[in-house]
Amino acid sequence: MDISLTGIQRSDGGIRFVWSDGIDGVLMPRTFRLACPCAHCISEVTGKALLEPGSVPQDIEIKDMQPVGNYAYKVLFSDGHDSGLYPLELLASLTHTST
Repeated sequence: MDISLTGIQRSDGGIRFVWSDGIDGVLMPRTFRLACPCAHCISEVTGKALLEPGSVPQDIEIKDMQPVGNYAYKVLFSDGHDSGLYPLELLASLTHTST
């Protein structure tokens, strides 16, 4: 995707992303958590999900979200998970899919 992030803020219990192509969408915390790309959640060998969706609480919250350079965000969840880096390309894909 050749687009850029033009805005980000907390909104409606989730995180609102605005992209240069006009897409404006809110990702909810559970969607974020289930999409975590870290080695604890996705097998580095097979690429298959290791995270059991049932283990993620419905009411999970995003406690903190910090940029990592100009390419990703690190997210701290209320379940203590914080090892995933969410590249902007993944966030764009998730946002575009949810709208």
